[in-house]
Amino acid sequence: MDVTNKLLVALVAAGLSMPAMAEVYTNEDGQRVECHYEQTQSDKGHPVAAPLAGAVVGGVIGHQFGGGRGNDIATAAGAVGGAYAGQKYNDGKTEDSVATRKVCEPIG
Repeated sequence: MDVTNKLLVALVAAGLSMPAMAEVYTNEDGQRVECHYEQTQSDKGHPVAAPLAGAVVGGVIGHQFGGGRGNDIATAAGAVGGAYAGQKYNDGKTEDSVATRKVCEPIG
């Protein structure tokens, strides 16, 4: 490896190992502030809330149909359908979502 390649490898390695630089500035109150960026994962939510809410809403809607034994069957079918819809809603939210946010803190 010649000198140029060694220098290039050293510069790339140094750049990869250096932490991200923070921004330092003075805010509108005259206070010195240091800011940096953080990556955060979004909350996927509670896995039971949507199916439970769907079951309740589906049961209420199903209860509006039929009479006697048919009303009970419609209520149960509505609850099952609502729970299934709530689960499908949750399935669409299971992907990890990464966001970058700016965090600023006062210095000294």
